[in-house]
Amino acid sequence: MSNEGSGGKPPPDFAMVRAVEILAQIAEKRLKAPNVPPPPIDVPVILFNENIRFQTGVTKRKDVIHVLGTGFAYPAKGWDTYGLRENNERRLLSAFYQNDVLVGVEYYVPQTDAAPKLAPRDLGEFRLVPGEVRIGLGIISLDERFVDAVGGPGTAVYKHAFEVRYPGGVAYAMGNDGTVSRLVLYAETP
Repeated sequence: MSNEGSGGKPPPDFAMVRAVEILAQIAEKRLKAPNVPPPPIDVPVILFNENIRFQTGVTKRKDVIHVLGTGFAYPAKGWDTYGLRENNERRLLSAFYQNDVLVGVEYYVPQTDAAPKLAPRDLGEFRLVPGEVRIGLGIISLDERFVDAVGGPGTAVYKHAFEVRYPGGVAYAMGNDGTVSRLVLYAETP
């Protein structure tokens, strides 16, 4: 008598079947778990390169204007957006201020043709630190402090959204097809 099941295939291994059941239970439990923000890390997250540093609650509009000039009002009035080039690819950087102090910054690959075609400046590579997270980084290479995002900006546009909370704010790394294409810092709202 053969140990093969119908169709000439061996019956499934009991241990393998049990492992699949356990993984399914873990996945189901995770999906049912409440979407709770992670505890904050103990240092601020900044977006920077060798020419300029963006830190919510610290960076002043005048310092950004000194390096980048006056921004274009996009995606809405109140935002200052700049065209940049990194590794010969188009990027946009949008900053938002309250009382001339930075409360939000987004650095991203434009996802729509409606984005303004601003003259790009090559200032070098921007990254979030800690973690050295940059556009083009594989999602699987994200710093372990980044966890699945709770809500966040642009979740309809991006398949992947990860966050890290820090004193006074939250940082997001977002993207599609396994790579990061948007870096975001937002100050906490009171």
